[in-house]
Amino acid sequence: MDTPRPYRRIALFALGLVVVFAAAAALGSAFEPAVTEGDGSEKTMDAHAMEATAHGSAEHEPAGLGISADGYTLRVSRSQFQLGERGELRFTVEDPDGEPVSELDELHERRMHLIVVRRDGTEFRHLHPEMDSAGIWTVPVKFGAAGVYRAFADFSVDGEQRTLAGDLFVSGGNFEARPFPAHRPVVETGGYGVRLDADGALAGEPASLSFTVSRDEKPVEDLAPYLGAKGHLVALREGDLAFLHVHPEEDHELAADEIEFAATFPSAGRYRLYLQFRHDGVVRTAEFTVVAR
Repeated sequence: MDTPRPYRRIALFALGLVVVFAAAAALGSAFEPAVTEGDGSEKTMDAHAMEATAHGSAEHEPAGLGISADGYTLRVSRSQFQLGERGELRFTVEDPDGEPVSELDELHERRMHLIVVRRDGTEFRHLHPEMDSAGIWTVPVKFGAAGVYRAFADFSVDGEQRTLAGDLFVSGGNFEARPFPAHRPVVETGGYGVRLDADGALAGEPASLSFTVSRDEKPVEDLAPYLGAKGHLVALREGDLAFLHVHPEEDHELAADEIEFAATFPSAGRYRLYLQFRHDGVVRTAEFTVVAR
């Protein structure tokens, strides 16, 4: 008996598919790439290279770009303030389980450093909050200029330094944003002259930042320790205020009036540096702009 015409069409279509797949398989075998599995050494070498690259980039990767990183989260109870108002800034650092972190390492003689700076790089302040038994950090604040501020919580857990950040908003008055000032090798602060030597700073390369402090054109040779070193330095990138971790240089002898740090600028551009040093019982801040080529 003849096969009905509709079924005949279906059978021919199925047969055509079989022929097409068979031809594709044959062509695939004929043009198989000339790559063998070998003993896996190529894959192992690639994995090691990728791991080394990742570790190298993570070492100099800027911090402070978000409220969360590596499972830790910054929770600020209040982000809105009025100009001239005396208030409190309260916050917690939560672990991956959402619980406040209370066991922090000592970092530069403190368990928590709070850096607050307006997003145009002005109004810098370095605060040290106090923590209560519930893991809540508190510090009094009063803003003398309106605008949007960045608050950086800088701390260490299990030997690893971390920086989380969020924005604060100060209303009232007139807000006038300012660009980062041009680079100047010498700045004045409270009667002191501070010189920065950072010539030849290149993006992605270790750089030495050397400061010398003078007063009345004479070297200040009796700088007192501040936060466990001759000075403390904060570096922020223009545009996103990425926070750079810098480290005091103590592996070689320095002049009495010299303070030196090591830093790696992750990208070309301008960076604002805030050097803090102690003399005659007062902590002073000198601000610089560095251009990384």
